[in-house]
Amino acid sequence: MENTFIRGERFSFENHEFQLQILLDQSREIAVRKCSQVGMSELAARRSLAMSNILPGFTTIFTLPTASFANTFVKTRIDPVIDGSPALSMAIHNVTNNSEVKRFGESFIYYKGTKGSAAAISIPADALIHDELDFSDLEVVTNYQSRLTHSKHKMKINLSTPTAAGYGISALFDSSRRHYNFCKCNHCNHLFVPDYFQHIKMKNFSGDMRDITKDTIQRYNLASAHLECPNCGKEPSLQVEHRQWVVENQNDNYETAGYQISPFDAPNIISVKDLITASTKYSRYADFINFNLGLPAEDSETSMGLEEINRCFVPGEFPEAYTAVMGIDMGLQCHLMVGYIDYEGILYTVHTEIIPLRQLETRKRELQIKHRVRLTVMDSQPYTDILMRFQETDSNLYGALYVVTKNLDTHRVKTKEEMAEKGQEELRQVDINRNHTLDAVMETIKSGKWVCKEDENKETIKAHLQDMKRIQDFGNDNEMHYVWKKSAKGNDHFHHALLYLWVASRMVGMSHTSIVIPQMAYTFKNKGLYNG
Repeated sequence: MENTFIRGERFSFENHEFQLQILLDQSREIAVRKCSQVGMSELAARRSLAMSNILPGFTTIFTLPTASFANTFVKTRIDPVIDGSPALSMAIHNVTNNSEVKRFGESFIYYKGTKGSAAAISIPADALIHDELDFSDLEVVTNYQSRLTHSKHKMKINLSTPTAAGYGISALFDSSRRHYNFCKCNHCNHLFVPDYFQHIKMKNFSGDMRDITKDTIQRYNLASAHLECPNCGKEPSLQVEHRQWVVENQNDNYETAGYQISPFDAPNIISVKDLITASTKYSRYADFINFNLGLPAEDSETSMGLEEINRCFVPGEFPEAYTAVMGIDMGLQCHLMVGYIDYEGILYTVHTEIIPLRQLETRKRELQIKHRVRLTVMDSQPYTDILMRFQETDSNLYGALYVVTKNLDTHRVKTKEEMAEKGQEELRQVDINRNHTLDAVMETIKSGKWVCKEDENKETIKAHLQDMKRIQDFGNDNEMHYVWKKSAKGNDHFHHALLYLWVASRMVGMSHTSIVIPQMAYTFKNKGLYNG
């Protein structure tokens, strides 16, 4: 407020008074789940500049989803603050002053993207600020944590508009001391958190706010739209003197301080009428909830509902197929599925199993013989050596490799048979277009074309199928794409096993039909690899 300016006037918290509590919070870790256009990126930018000019030798790493966004952010948000401040202009180092790094005395601020980078920059840091966390590469963001190891400050600030529940900023917020900006009704003193769906009222309207669309909005009296106190029914004031931050779970010992920022926290900037109008502008209503309300939301395009998954499980025995396929997700605990496609195109999973890695080779062969498995797809990373060894005795085994491509193909088989005298092994690999194939698997489930036999893994499979979410994300081309990302728990193994099974069922025609199952059984018995 003393040293920076905005639009020619000294920086102020006017109309954004809720920000002051967050700025003054002394917690080492802060997670802000927010709606858009409430000035939190501006606050984070100014905070980083202040820390670098107050604390000698203080280093901050400030990340945004892509390097291009970081570059634009510096030019449009950081540089104007520095240029407009005599104090900052005098303090900045003339040479080390570009879109990637700013130097103030012995303090530095690095501005980085997270996409297209396999690891964090090797620079010790005192503070990490991750803006738009949900649209960043979370693996790269996690790698930055190691940069704080030798700092006595170890500050972390994460802020983002949310996407799916349990992912990104919502996962951090859920595991924090959760602060909500309550309203104390100036008529009856009732304390409540303003809610768009429960507390917005209009004349001659008593329906669900979701019923208001771009085709019906003209029917309603938007001028009468207002927030209503759930206790006395009057319109409460949302001004700062009637607001207070309340911790929902004050008895929890979370290190992180979490803050939920809603459009009602900036009532002089965002009106109720603005919100209703904005709700009709999106093709997906979940986007309105994410960006304008600052809340996580899922819909039929972003996840598979529990009801949809439940109907896929069927008790009892399935008719045995003449040939089946197998999908394996590798790990210390391997997740395996066996199934087949019938003449109507329905994918049946007849067997599921979790197998310790050391037992996989033997158990895989036993199941191949039992179910007449004709072709198997298993992931090739990180156990490439095991895959190559398995391929020596299984000519119908393909290693899966996830790729990202704009092509609409779900997968492409790569084969390369070299002459024996060259000493090169046969390559059997299938490149899987990860996001498109996961889309196809989701559609298979939603359309009722996947059926799974009920067994002891039913609940685990259901949990794994709900772990990953299909969310919007910025690609390296700075355009928004739908991508599948797993939750903080990362329990999605059977989901990948099902994907490999789905791909295998589409490749079954490529199998080598010369293999005779009885001969395989005879050979394996002689080697002590099969006891069936």
